[in-house]
Amino acid sequence: MSEDPKSSTKYVMVESGPSSDEDEIDLLELIRTLLQAWKTIVGITILCTGLAVVYALYSPEVFKAETLLTPAQEEKSGASSVLSQFGGLAAMAGVTIPADSNIERVLATLETRVFLKKFIEEKNLLPIIFEDFWDAASNSWKLQLGQKAFIAEDGISSIRGAIEVDQDKSNLITLSISWKDPEVAAQWANDLVKQLNEQLRAQAIADSKKRVGYLEQELAKTTLQDMRAILYNLLESEKQKAMLANVNEDFALEVIDPAVAPETREKPKRKLIVALGGVCGGFLGIFAVFFGQFLQKLKSPNSEVSTHS
Repeated sequence: MSEDPKSSTKYVMVESGPSSDEDEIDLLELIRTLLQAWKTIVGITILCTGLAVVYALYSPEVFKAETLLTPAQEEKSGASSVLSQFGGLAAMAGVTIPADSNIERVLATLETRVFLKKFIEEKNLLPIIFEDFWDAASNSWKLQLGQKAFIAEDGISSIRGAIEVDQDKSNLITLSISWKDPEVAAQWANDLVKQLNEQLRAQAIADSKKRVGYLEQELAKTTLQDMRAILYNLLESEKQKAMLANVNEDFALEVIDPAVAPETREKPKRKLIVALGGVCGGFLGIFAVFFGQFLQKLKSPNSEVSTHS
C-alpha cells in the first residue's frame, strides 16, 4: 500500500544565525579600523583646527554698539474729538487730518536710500567706509587708473548692512550698529537717531504749516457757524503740534540709553571657531577613513576576477 504523499510531508526548521554576534563583530571591526587609521584622523583634525585658527586670527574684528529707544509720547490734541463730533460737516468741507505716524514707518525710514545718503553726505563717512582706498595724508582717494571716485550711493549698502533694529513686545527699540571701530559704531548709532528725529520733526513742521494755511483759507471762506467751530479747533490743534515739534528734540524716538563704545568685540568668536574646526576635522577624518575603506572594497572584487582569469 503506497503512502499518501501529503501525509509524508516533512518540516525542516532553519535556524537563523545570531544577529547580535554579527553586530558585535561589525562594531569591533569598525573600532579596529579607526584605531589602525588613527594617524590619518589626528592629522586631518590638526589640519582643520589649524585652518580654523588662521581664519579666527585673520578675520576682521566687529564691534556692536547699541542704543535703547522708545517711541516718543505725542501730545494728544482735540482734533480727533472734533472730527468725531462733526465728521459729516468736515468731510463735506474736504478737511482731513492725517493719522499719527506709526513706529513701523519711523523705523523703516532708517534704511531708506534717501535718509542714508543724506547721513553719509552730512557726516562725510565715505573716507571711513572705504578707508582702504583713502589717503589721509594727502586727503584724497587712492584710485587705480580708470577707477571713479566713491560717491554717497556707494556707501549705502555698507551702512544699511551695519544697522540692526529690534523691537520687543513692550515697544522698546534696540538700534545697533556693527562696525570694526567701536568708537565709530557708537557715534553712528547716536547720530542716526538724532538725524532721524531732526528729519521727521522738520517734515512735521512743514506739513503742519501747510495745513495751517489751508485751514485759515477755509476759515475765511466759510460762513457756517458749526463749520467755523470745527476749522477753528483744527487750526488751534495744528498750531499746537507745530509748537511742540519746534521744542521737542526727541520728536519720533526718545533715547533711554545712548550708545557707548563697546569694550568687547561681537565677532569673530575665536574660541568657538577653533572648537568647531577641531570637531569638524575629527568627523572629516573618520569619514575619510571609512570612505577609503569603501573604495578598497569596490576594487577588491575586480582584483579577484583578474587573478582567476
